[in-house]
Amino acid sequence: GDYSKIHVIHGGIDTERFRPFDAGAQRQAWGLAPEHFAFATIGGYDLPRGKGQREFLLAAAHACEEIPEARFLIVGRGNMKQILKADIVRLGLTGKAWLTPYCREMPAAMNALDCLVHPQVGTEAFPGVVLEAFACGKPVIASRLDGIPEAFAVGGLGQLVEPEAVPELAQALVAWAERPRLNAQEKAALHQQVSTVFSLAVPARKTLELYRELLRTR
Repeated sequence: GDYSKIHVIHGGIDTERFRPFDAGAQRQAWGLAPEHFAFATIGGYDLPRGKGQREFLLAAAHACEEIPEARFLIVGRGNMKQILKADIVRLGLTGKAWLTPYCREMPAAMNALDCLVHPQVGTEAFPGVVLEAFACGKPVIASRLDGIPEAFAVGGLGQLVEPEAVPELAQALVAWAERPRLNAQEKAALHQQVSTVFSLAVPARKTLELYRELLRTR
């Protein structure tokens, strides 16, 4: 076919909502102390494999001795709930890892964590959750899989790892827990970086420009 006829316009995210702000109340609700470094996966965890939450817990078990101040949260819902709870006990992560109650205020959730972990093991088109984390000034550790590297390149803060590579993921957890958190100015700069190319206005403008171009060529 004629590939010149294919036009890609990515969806945007609401960068008015997903922005850096203090989420101390959400951290408190999740049982996080100020000294805790909170890693979190965000997304559904339905059978057979969710979005890599089991691999996340395996990596946490490898890493937690080196980073005792780290906490590992699973945010979402799905039919793997009992499996994940059993993993936490089996891996000796009780008190270190837990499933949060279902959260509807995702901007607050993003700002409450310190690093988003997106350890996808299946397929992934273009993960908006990665952009949302960057827009809130958070680093991302994610699988080098399908469309994830493309989304990761927008912010570029964090690390890509091979899917299912638990030791590599564990090493990344340790490395990023030991780095200083971004200051307010750095968070604002990352937010602006994402807003410039993925705010809701951008795909709307690109779609309008495409329609105008198509009308001119008819």
